[in-house]
Amino acid sequence: MVSADTGPALNKRWLVWIPALATMACAAILLFLLVQIDLTRKQLQNDGVLEFNIVQQLGHDLDTLVQMLMTYHQGNQQERSELQEQTILHVDTLSSGIRQVNDSWPSSLLSLKSTQDLLRDINRFLDSYGPSMVAGTTLQDHQVLQISREATDLSSRVYAIDLRLFNRQSGIRDSVEKRLDDLYDALWGFVAFYLVASLMTIMLLLAIFRRAATLREDAVQTRTQLTTALDELTSGDIERRAQNRFMAAASHDLRQPLHALGLYLNVLKRHVPTDQGQVILANIHRSTEALNQLLNSMLDLSRLDAGMVEVNWEQLSLDSIFDHLHQNFLPEANQRELQLDFQYSGLYVRSDQVLLERVLGNLLANAINYTNEGGVSLKATLEGSHVRIDISDTGPGIPADEQEAIFKEYYQLQNPERDRSKGLGLGLSIVKRLSNLLDIELSIVSDEGRGTTFQATLPLAQPNRDEPGALRSKVPRNTDRADLAGLSILVIDDEYDVRDGMKTLLVQHGCDVFIADSSARACEHIIAESWVPDLIIADYRLRDDQTGDMAIEQVREEVNMDVPAMIITGDTSPARLLDATASGFTLLHKPVIADELLNTITRLIGECT
Repeated sequence: MVSADTGPALNKRWLVWIPALATMACAAILLFLLVQIDLTRKQLQNDGVLEFNIVQQLGHDLDTLVQMLMTYHQGNQQERSELQEQTILHVDTLSSGIRQVNDSWPSSLLSLKSTQDLLRDINRFLDSYGPSMVAGTTLQDHQVLQISREATDLSSRVYAIDLRLFNRQSGIRDSVEKRLDDLYDALWGFVAFYLVASLMTIMLLLAIFRRAATLREDAVQTRTQLTTALDELTSGDIERRAQNRFMAAASHDLRQPLHALGLYLNVLKRHVPTDQGQVILANIHRSTEALNQLLNSMLDLSRLDAGMVEVNWEQLSLDSIFDHLHQNFLPEANQRELQLDFQYSGLYVRSDQVLLERVLGNLLANAINYTNEGGVSLKATLEGSHVRIDISDTGPGIPADEQEAIFKEYYQLQNPERDRSKGLGLGLSIVKRLSNLLDIELSIVSDEGRGTTFQATLPLAQPNRDEPGALRSKVPRNTDRADLAGLSILVIDDEYDVRDGMKTLLVQHGCDVFIADSSARACEHIIAESWVPDLIIADYRLRDDQTGDMAIEQVREEVNMDVPAMIITGDTSPARLLDATASGFTLLHKPVIADELLNTITRLIGECT
């Protein structure tokens, strides 16, 4: 694992450093070659050949003069006459070479003290003996010998300088030869290094090419996997959204007749005189209530997805909540012959009373539904600054690969026959959403064949001694139904059975009710009869893309009054729930229990009086 991780990093570092080092080495070698070439050029420019030639020519001239003088000394009269003219001419040439050409000599030659002394002595020699070297003058033997000796001495000095220049030129030649050898060796070294660097670069490029090919294959494979996963996710999401749309539509369509059925059953109760009829009616009520619970689970899921659930944070006594849950689930546990063990702790938590009870209630219902023998327990344990609540059962357990799936909508274990007594498969999905909303950490401990424990961890709270320990009821209390007598109520709904059921129920309580399928029909009745409603009840989704809040506002404009109003909807889609809530009117969800409807009417009328 280490080599797999460090290999690409090393390749990446060498990818940077090898070309960089090769480039720096080539630049250093080239700089060395340029410096050596420049030094060689300068040495060749200052090799002393010109100085050597000038000094050698001067020595040759002096030697020729000495030879001519000695021949003149040894010759007869006729020979001297012929040689004198040549000697005079040679002396003139030497004089012009010294006095006219010496100003153009190289500075390297003129800078030598021996050269300066030589030139001074040669000029003195020419000044001393130049007048004697003219036509018509006869040189004496002692003069010839004197001039010859001094010329010989000057010639010796010239040859000494010439010898020094020769030695210098030899040293320069040796130095240039050595430098050329160094340049030759450096050039071969550069060629060898360049070949090695080129070979390594080619190998590195091949390695990079192979690595790039591997990365490309990995990228193609990863892209294929991502595309496949995205297709699966997209198809799954499309399927889920289609399922949700179908369930929302089905829920709306089912709620309409179920709402009307509930209203009719409430009215029918007074018209069934026999005990057997009341038993049958109670059974119908029970079946209707079971269907209501299933639809309400779908509504709860939609309200959670729409973000419409508000959390009322407070300090809660777990003992009070446990006691309330024990009373609710004890009859069902007794019916299934299961033990129900609740352990009270005296602990308090910070949460929402209704939502927390819903979480624990769904977990208890799930445990009871899937436990055939043994029992279900509920206990709370203090863990530092948190409280852990355990809901345990002795059921068949949950396989490890199914423990995430059970929180999905409509997913049920061991219920292929879709037994209605085991619910719709939404309870744990609601638990998951509510746990996220309440900051509850939810976990599962389960062994197949040995039962399951759901663990809910939430913050500990200190008890508020000013509040009673018992639960405060969240259900509105019944009001005096006599207060409804004489009320004028307008019902707007596009479903005939719902309109008729509402009218039947409200007329039974002494209300003056007018039903309409649209706001336009309601306004026609208001204008024709000069009738002003005391309350408006409107469905949210009406015909011609009209909504309940639009219908209410239209009626209010017609009567020029802010008539109290409520909206009753069978929609469960999150978008429509948000829109209905944003209208600001009291919102009830179909099917509405008759008592809840009558209590809401009483409350709205009471707020306006």
